[in-house]
Amino acid sequence: MLCIGIILLYLLSAPILASSEETSPAEDLGLIDQMTQILEAEQANRFAPTILPIEVLAPETAQSMQQALKAYYDYRTVGYEHRRSVFRWQLLPSKIIFVIVVLLVSAGIYFSWLQFIKGLRTDKDRSSTETTFEASASGIKVSSPVLGVIILVISLAFFYLYLVYVYPIEEIL
Repeated sequence: MLCIGIILLYLLSAPILASSEETSPAEDLGLIDQMTQILEAEQANRFAPTILPIEVLAPETAQSMQQALKAYYDYRTVGYEHRRSVFRWQLLPSKIIFVIVVLLVSAGIYFSWLQFIKGLRTDKDRSSTETTFEASASGIKVSSPVLGVIILVISLAFFYLYLVYVYPIEEIL
């Protein structure tokens, strides 16, 4: 693919190089080497535009290359501004969801504390029913006579799932 690009560039620039009587074959080889280096650098970074030396291009080609570069950078600027506005917009809902999650987890911890206190105050003679919580996919199974343990496990599992699957922020290019 790279060789085809080099050959095409050489064939397109050959009339320009031939019409120029000031260049020597050594200078022509230097320009070809320069274009080859540019094309190899483009292969390393496929998303950046290729900028060829203007002295080997026809004026119309150089002008269209400048227009294409301007359009490319305008496109990149609009894309950047769009991503920036999306992140700015998502910041408020993200903060609201975070506050709601923290309130839910805090309420769960508070209710589990209330159940622990209630469990400690009950008579030991009274038979207590055992509460069971089970999360599948080879997950968690908790059985306890104190309901506070179950509420605490549910609250902490919810908070863990929020931190792992909702909270991480990743930029997609």
